[in-house]
Amino acid sequence: MNNLLADADICVKCGLCLPHCPTYTQTQNENESPRGRIALIQAWAGRHLDTSKKLIEHIDNCLLCRSCERVCPAVVPYGRLINNFREQIREERDATLSVSLLKTVSHNKTAARLAQSGLRLYQTTRLQKMARSLNLPGLLRLDKIDRLLPDYHEPTALAPHYPATTEVRGNVGLFIGCMGALLDHQTVNAAIKVLTAAGFNVSVPERQGCCGALALHDGDKATYDRLAATNCSAFADNNLDAIVTIASGCGSEMQAYQQAEFAEKVMDISQFLIKSGGNLSEQLLPLTASVCLHTPCSLKNVMREEQGALKLLQQIPAMKISPLPATVQCCGSAGSYMLDHPQMADALLDELLTAALTPPPEYLLSSNIGCALHISAGFRKRGITLEVLHPITLIARQLK
Repeated sequence: MNNLLADADICVKCGLCLPHCPTYTQTQNENESPRGRIALIQAWAGRHLDTSKKLIEHIDNCLLCRSCERVCPAVVPYGRLINNFREQIREERDATLSVSLLKTVSHNKTAARLAQSGLRLYQTTRLQKMARSLNLPGLLRLDKIDRLLPDYHEPTALAPHYPATTEVRGNVGLFIGCMGALLDHQTVNAAIKVLTAAGFNVSVPERQGCCGALALHDGDKATYDRLAATNCSAFADNNLDAIVTIASGCGSEMQAYQQAEFAEKVMDISQFLIKSGGNLSEQLLPLTASVCLHTPCSLKNVMREEQGALKLLQQIPAMKISPLPATVQCCGSAGSYMLDHPQMADALLDELLTAALTPPPEYLLSSNIGCALHISAGFRKRGITLEVLHPITLIARQLK
């Protein structure tokens, strides 16, 4: 309680955060703003407000995009405040089937292997088509997960080490994360290809696991600490110059690990390639295409590394890059948020899709797997065929 009050008391209630908050922009409800949520937590921690379903709902409606932190003159640790509150009232919160399943698959490698086998059977036979025609995902309350599934790609077994294919410039560890291992094999393979082409030896520790963000945002600090310890142990190699991430949601969380020796090495892959001075332009084929670049909230507001992807993509000759307008806020994915709050998630997504399609690009690029899955599902719902890729995947495709 003292920690909650100490963090909440930093807020001076100036309201500069309000226009940057996606839920406040959508609802114009003060309880759905950072200032409002801080006031609610402040009152609850000071025992002036009882725990109630309505209180929990207002806090849980937060996307944790942390746009408010970026503009806060008082530097309120808003993300920490929300996570600490959720830990305090964890027993009062209801867990949905979709999120429980997602956490099980993310946190348990045996469950992840079973999920991989299940997806192969479900998506490479007529099962998926049949299940959807009978509305089985809806009846089982798994429709929100089913709509996110990308086309199935058979995973390739990963080696623990990949040597640089050009003059060696350093050693990096590649964090692939739980969803990267399950649903984003092409980005994992692209990252290895690009990093080795840029002159880096790449280590892919088998013992690595989920970054812990799902657990932390669900108030499960004990599981988060366990997962963080596992990853720190997996990457405990003093020869690593950096720990490179391909999902900004994972990277932003791992930069906040208490183990400073690990956290200080974590970098988004695009930013790492730019900061390391690697220029791939002479190795890249031209691409006469237009791309729309989406910058995830975790990359922009937490890691503060939003320029890396743009600078890296500018090395591809002949390509036209159009960032989304600044008026577009969070896409609505926000980890498991899109599963628990589909109405708000879809409202925010609709704004992004409308902006992205004016005019329609050949590709939409995003540096976070959750955002990419959510955006892809939005395009499919509109009947639009448009490839959504990680920037590093497009770079890998253009390598000579």
